[in-house]
Amino acid sequence: MDELSRKQQILQDLKKFVLSKASIVYILSDEEDRLEGLLKELSSTFQPKPKLLIWNPFQGLTGENEKIENSTNPIEALDKAIQRTEQNLYLFEGLHPFLKTDPFVSRKLKDLHRSLRNRYSTLFIIAPVLVVPDELRRDMIVYELPMPDAMEVERILMGVISGSPHASVLTESLTPELKDRMIKAALGLSLDQVARAFRSALIGRATADSSLIDALLEEKGQLIKKSGILSLVQNGPAFEEIGGLENLKDWLRKRSNILSDEGRSFGLQLPKGVLITGVSGCGKSLCAKVFASFWGVPLLHLDMARLYDRTIGEPEEALQVALRTAESVAPAVLWIDEIEAGISIQSQKAGGGTQSRVFASFLTWMQEKSAFVFIAATANVIELLPPEVLRKGRFDQIFFVTLPNPQERKSILSIHLKKNGTDLSQVNLDMLVKVTEGFNGAEIEQAVNGAMIEAFNSKRTLNEQDIVISAGNIVPLSTTMREEIGRMERWAYNRAIPASR
Repeated sequence: MDELSRKQQILQDLKKFVLSKASIVYILSDEEDRLEGLLKELSSTFQPKPKLLIWNPFQGLTGENEKIENSTNPIEALDKAIQRTEQNLYLFEGLHPFLKTDPFVSRKLKDLHRSLRNRYSTLFIIAPVLVVPDELRRDMIVYELPMPDAMEVERILMGVISGSPHASVLTESLTPELKDRMIKAALGLSLDQVARAFRSALIGRATADSSLIDALLEEKGQLIKKSGILSLVQNGPAFEEIGGLENLKDWLRKRSNILSDEGRSFGLQLPKGVLITGVSGCGKSLCAKVFASFWGVPLLHLDMARLYDRTIGEPEEALQVALRTAESVAPAVLWIDEIEAGISIQSQKAGGGTQSRVFASFLTWMQEKSAFVFIAATANVIELLPPEVLRKGRFDQIFFVTLPNPQERKSILSIHLKKNGTDLSQVNLDMLVKVTEGFNGAEIEQAVNGAMIEAFNSKRTLNEQDIVISAGNIVPLSTTMREEIGRMERWAYNRAIPASR
């Protein structure tokens, strides 16, 4: 479905429910204002136009120009709906707690279903969580209200800008590229959240620039924190901060415009994700993070190990909340570090049914997710992962990261020395490449940091001798884990794509 037609599609869906004489439609959403607006618009498409009556536990049943007495109690309000013979649309807000605690409300809804099923009158229940009593399972339709699309977000953005005292200057400075990035950054938020984020971002501003994106991501961060096991990672590495790994970079470069309108109209399939395995300290997590900054989308971190400590509830439910949240803020990158900690063969055996259910639920989501949530997973011990995870279709590619070659070590040294303000023309990089033979990326960074401390304490600028001494104090992983690295490389041969050329 074209993203720009989403609102029309929602209206068509709601109209179909009414025309098919659906008596009770349960809308999964917390956007009450938005649904009220949609139902008002839906009502105006019918002739004669049905009334829209809205209920909440404090106001009771109210219409456009009427307030129905003695209707704050949910059972009494449902009775009023049963007694009215004209064609109406009803929207009940805040009914779901009563469905959990009062069996008489469920019984009254059953009576309402029998009363409305032969009329063009429909009762809509809106709630952020699904509560369906057993006796209503056959009688109720469940509909998940899609998040606002790009057209709705753009309308909110332009409305907020036009209401600003600097409207004309802001409109001039809002380039098509920045506008597109702001709209993409806001996708996944409710209309209220979008308006609040735009207003917050524009306070005191006379011009629009890319720093507005941060304000939108901060609003998304608030939403993400509430999931319990997801966190929003800020300040991810830039593409240029990755030394070497050209095969992986090329794979990413070819997908740079995957989210563009041109890519969609060409029929490109959105990538599902990559699994990065290999030697510790060689940049697996750094690569996982760079996908988000490269595409300019939020980076979410999923802590699989925390699923099982039960501080955030049952593991299956916590995972579902996290995955729903990830989809709601899409487009996004979901970073899962050491994925084997959560879904390894051993953990399933040790945890029994719970781990198996979490694993099955996660696999199903990987296969069927509709929103663009790109999975960037890393694994230290890939042999622990069940074969179902590794089969083609779960991930687009499996990359193997090993110790950097001389050219990559030179690139990594240059990146860290530049970051510390060192003049590269004053450093013999070729000599340092030989000194750091067998070092991984993390060890090279450690050597440069140690050299910086030495230079600082000596009150002079850094020189290559400082790095040579610092590197000499490091026993590299290639020495302490030589056999383990050899085993990893043998596994990766013909099973994974080398991340380096």
